[in-house]
Amino acid sequence: MKSPYSTISNIQTFFEAKGIRAQKKFGQNFLIDQNIVNFIVNSTEPLLIDKSIVLAEIGIGLGTLTYPVLSLDKKTYLFEIDNAYIQLTKEEILPKFPKAVLLEGDALENLFHIYNEKVFVYGNLPYHLTTEIINTLVIHCRNFQGGIFMVQKEFAERLVKETSSLSVFLSAFCEVKYLKTVHKNCFFPIPKIHSALILLSPKKETPKRWKLKTDTEVELWSRMLRTLFWGKRKQIQVSLRESPFSEDPEFREALGKAIQSAGVPPTARPEELNREQFLTLGQHLLDYLSK
Repeated sequence: MKSPYSTISNIQTFFEAKGIRAQKKFGQNFLIDQNIVNFIVNSTEPLLIDKSIVLAEIGIGLGTLTYPVLSLDKKTYLFEIDNAYIQLTKEEILPKFPKAVLLEGDALENLFHIYNEKVFVYGNLPYHLTTEIINTLVIHCRNFQGGIFMVQKEFAERLVKETSSLSVFLSAFCEVKYLKTVHKNCFFPIPKIHSALILLSPKKETPKRWKLKTDTEVELWSRMLRTLFWGKRKQIQVSLRESPFSEDPEFREALGKAIQSAGVPPTARPEELNREQFLTLGQHLLDYLSK
């Protein structure tokens, strides 16, 4: 089913009737290209064969993606902060789709509702919250089944192509794939820059790959990366010695041993390492600290 507010003229009519406009503080740029909507839904349908998977959409707005997602006929959590679209959802969407669950307010404050769900997530994420939302999902949703997110194109490219603390951090939880560039003209109002769709897929645990299972392990993984990327252009032996994140002697000694065991040159800089080397470092660090 297609949203009744998927064209510029229909959106403008809605705005005029309600006396509102798109709010920059919420990053409101509404998707109006139905080809992109179809691409998102078609890309995810093969991933949702398991009947126990539930869905979530962060920032439903005028429902351009919401209607097609709800048409998949799965229990779906809808996160929305803007009162105008909350009211729209109550009046026009919920009566049509009994499997929809509306969660009003800041999505970050409401994500705990899906922590224990076997959930696949959709989201057109505001730039200033993109990292925090994605991190919260992969850390706390223990049955996270993946997600497709609309993000700024530059952010997507950095996440996929660069070795950064964020890209390496996520590599312990999921695979990240750049799906498609989305031109700025696919939105109304038109944003200043292009966007991109990325797919997060949960990392499968194998004998050669470890998976973080506890909050303590997540904290140590994050602390290790904050230590090593503290001085991105510095040698890791310098960061290990000088970073404020490695002041604890036990942690510093364990990370030093992990660097040695992983065969990573102490004179290397973090951008010179690949993600597999960081994962190996993390595994050695957890091994030493668990002894």
